[in-house]
Amino acid sequence: MRSRSVNSGLGPEIVERPGIGIVRVVGQIGDDNELPHLAESREAAELWLAKTGYRNVRLEEVTADEVGADVAKGRVAGRAA
Repeated sequence: MRSRSVNSGLGPEIVERPGIGIVRVVGQIGDDNELPHLAESREAAELWLAKTGYRNVRLEEVTADEVGADVAKGRVAGRAA
């Protein structure tokens, strides 16, 4: 599995923003955060964690408020707003 820090200068391309209910698995490496996995649900995230053995992570569910804020700010994945 390849991984890199969310704060890495490599600049990943966002092709699609996660929808409401998607769960981010966010880990910490030193002072940086990493995003090793996106899951369809909390149950799927917990199953992925059990299979991979990842530790010291937090699960963050994408909420309607978050998606709405992106729309209100004109953020659209894959094209300039």
